[in-house]
Amino acid sequence: MKWLLRPLGISNLRSVWMTMLISNLVLLLIPVSMGAFLYTKVEASLENGANRSNKAMLEQLKLSLDGKLNEVEKLAQQIIFDPKLEYLLKLSGDPSSPDRYKFIEFMQNTMSRPGNITNFILDYYVYFENSDLVLKSGLMTDSRKFYDMYYSYQGMPYEQWREEMLGSFHTMAYLPTATLLRRAEYDPMESLDKSPLNVVTFAQSLPGRDRKDIKGSFVALIDESQIKEMFAQIESASDSSIYVVDGDSRTIMATDREPLPSQLLSRIEGGGGLFNQTLNGEQKMVSYTASKKEGWKYVLVTPRSVFMQQVILIKQWAVILFALCLAVGMSAAFMITYRNYSPLRRAVNAILRGKNWSGKPSVNEYDFILQTIEGSLHEEKNLRSLLARQTPVIRSNYLSRLLRGQMDVDTSEKGGQSLRFMDIEFVSDYFSAIVVQLDSIAGFNAEQSEEQWALARFIVSNIGTDMIPSPHKSFAVELDRDRVAFLNNFDPGLSGEAGRVIAEMCESLKTVIEQRFKMDITVAAGLPHSGAKSIGESYAEAMAAFEYRIIRGGGTIIYFQDIKNVHAHYYYPIDIEVQLINFVRSGDTENVLKLLDTIYAMNFESGSITPEIGRCLFFNITSTFLKIINATGTNQHDILGPDIDLVKDIFSYETAEGMHKRTKKLYELLAESLVTERTDHSSHLLQEMEEFVEQNFTDPNMGLGMVADRFGMTPQYVSTFYKKQSGKNLSDTIVRKRIELAKQHMGDKDLTNAQIAQMVGYTSDVVFIRAFKKLEGVTPGKYRENMLPYADDAG
Repeated sequence: MKWLLRPLGISNLRSVWMTMLISNLVLLLIPVSMGAFLYTKVEASLENGANRSNKAMLEQLKLSLDGKLNEVEKLAQQIIFDPKLEYLLKLSGDPSSPDRYKFIEFMQNTMSRPGNITNFILDYYVYFENSDLVLKSGLMTDSRKFYDMYYSYQGMPYEQWREEMLGSFHTMAYLPTATLLRRAEYDPMESLDKSPLNVVTFAQSLPGRDRKDIKGSFVALIDESQIKEMFAQIESASDSSIYVVDGDSRTIMATDREPLPSQLLSRIEGGGGLFNQTLNGEQKMVSYTASKKEGWKYVLVTPRSVFMQQVILIKQWAVILFALCLAVGMSAAFMITYRNYSPLRRAVNAILRGKNWSGKPSVNEYDFILQTIEGSLHEEKNLRSLLARQTPVIRSNYLSRLLRGQMDVDTSEKGGQSLRFMDIEFVSDYFSAIVVQLDSIAGFNAEQSEEQWALARFIVSNIGTDMIPSPHKSFAVELDRDRVAFLNNFDPGLSGEAGRVIAEMCESLKTVIEQRFKMDITVAAGLPHSGAKSIGESYAEAMAAFEYRIIRGGGTIIYFQDIKNVHAHYYYPIDIEVQLINFVRSGDTENVLKLLDTIYAMNFESGSITPEIGRCLFFNITSTFLKIINATGTNQHDILGPDIDLVKDIFSYETAEGMHKRTKKLYELLAESLVTERTDHSSHLLQEMEEFVEQNFTDPNMGLGMVADRFGMTPQYVSTFYKKQSGKNLSDTIVRKRIELAKQHMGDKDLTNAQIAQMVGYTSDVVFIRAFKKLEGVTPGKYRENMLPYADDAG
């Protein structure tokens, strides 16, 4: 193909030339394919016609031969059902017997009836085993003389004939074709042709009721030439071989000397069929049909060349026409392609001459032209793609600077055109800002990874921008990991409803996020403003409102207009501080808590205190706490623990309510610790602790934490108090009690150390063994081995 294309200036098989040529050839192949399809249909139709013809001839042969076989069976029934036959079968062969004449009478009256013999039936006879006589029309003799002098089979001695044909059991049996020798030497005047003749032997054992009771046989000789005359028409018409096969796959008769192979016979099943078979290296078509009457199958073996003669002839013409059409069509396709490709080739050459092409041209001329056209647009497309990828970052940065007041908004037509690449279009210079704080996303996803936080911000941003009704617009900006801001732009004709739109947007956003997505949020909204600095002013108001989250608590909506009238002072006079100190030092826990609640209510429940002043109030209350500790000489670590920074601990809570609860807890612990310092109370408390330990030391959870929870103290304070009052370490006391109880249980030899460990409060026998060895100096196993025998002897 390449040598054919080079003169045309085509060196690559993937060029448009090849595409055009292949397209034309494909169009050519459409009618060719349709012709091939029609040919297959014609071939199948002719094959089916030949099959039906063969099947019809076989059916005709079957009907004719079945009719002739009916004659044989009718003759057999006339002889077998004669009432005298059964009596004759019982007679002996004594020539002097008075019943001898009955054989002659049966021969004359029954065996010689006119019409019994047709051309199809050559002859028939009856053999009587008891008398060893053979009767046929006009003849009565013993079996030896009959076989030697009248009818005998070529290659079969007398003994075999008598044993297999006369002595074996047969029921309407047709034996395969055999050569019959006809002598008739006892009758020199007999005019019978004595040449050998092929016959099919019909045999019926007498009386035929019992396989073991064989007293004679009826034998009919069927002239095979009469059957072959039926075959002659089919055989000459199709140059075929015909076989008659019985139910045992034996060939009864055939027009061919070659027997049917076993693999072919195994495929002859059912009532009829057609299949291909290779015989002696030649393809054959095998048709067959079955006779229900005798169980025979009539098999027609035809050379495939004869069977498919018409098909082969049509196929030869089809191949010639196909080759002719293909040659003419390819020539036409080549010429048409050349004419259509010439303008395209001239266009490519013109482009190559007029352009400095540094790279290798595309293998496809159309692709080369497209690359040339798109070359000037390629760089612009890349720049636009790069800008599109950076647009979200640029947009977020721009909106963030607007919110923080780092630049003024420009809503003029010129300014609007410069913002369109970021998909930002302001409808007016009337704006408001809303800040949303994600307090918790644990209900949305417990994992709380960066991916989940990003998804949470995405959800809030999209839902928030959808909450504002048209024609107003809203733009979302991610400010921090857990904070999103919304810049709302209002239509100038509907500026009067801006306050209502802001309120509805905040309420709807909080409801949807908390109910559908299980996220806790705080919303802070600034007032709407107009002008170049409107965005920065509204955002500052929103952040000021957000600071009041420490006062209002999380999960609320805070509007700037609600906090404009707050005062900058708090209620915590000196006399109240002195009263608080006295209540703590006296151990009056109830009044301490009541006074702290009063201070919180006076300052925060009115909502008129600023966040900064609120933090100052808690700082002063914390200072009072430290004053009491210093004045009483109390160890701060006994109440708070060794690693707690009091100020950081208080201000780690994000709301005033949280700070208040933590302050009350600390003051409660301090008041109770001062109460326990008194001797009478300390003794009573120590006794209660020892009783609690005694009752629960077998509990696996028993320890400083459990005792602290029981008496409302910190573990550090419990440890210090117990050691100071009793002189012992609480943890050591619990261990000693468990070990003493374990030693009592060790007297029971049925208990293992692991079971004893669980009984005295240890979840692990390893911990039990370590504690036992530390206290007793030996392991539990060694203790039981060395110490317990002495106890047994003493007992």
